[in-house]
Amino acid sequence: MRYILGARVRPERRSDLLRALEDGTFGEGFPYGDLGEVLCEGRVDATGTIRWVEVCYCREYYGVAMHEELPYLEEYLTDIEVADARSPAHCEGYPACNDCDCTRKVRFEGEHLLDHLRRTAAELVESPPGGGCPTRWLGWRGETSPEEDRRSRAGYTPDR
Repeated sequence: MRYILGARVRPERRSDLLRALEDGTFGEGFPYGDLGEVLCEGRVDATGTIRWVEVCYCREYYGVAMHEELPYLEEYLTDIEVADARSPAHCEGYPACNDCDCTRKVRFEGEHLLDHLRRTAAELVESPPGGGCPTRWLGWRGETSPEEDRRSRAGYTPDR
């Protein structure tokens, strides 16, 4: 499945994220591809939200999209939203999704993530109280798996 993600960089982790992306250690240990390479394709809009496309098969196996990726992302990002890029009814899933071009026309407005981080990493910004919002699953037109719905309602954080 392909997902459109939105997230904000934790202000106190900007420099760390930039360093991890530049030296290739972001997502170190993740067994299914280079999370940093995919994240670097993201664009940062005027609100500071990064948007990018991910391919993930976790929902097929765990009932939750991005289940294995989230611990790596949540270390540096907050306010993560996961939305299906297309209707699951029209997705062939694994392994067809690897070569699928259903998101080829998806373009996000804004500054490249690395350029944004290089420009803002040294800025002093206070973190929002509570550290931002927990991950939310938006699914396709509001349709999520039962586990995604449960986690969204419970305010899922990786510590729970």
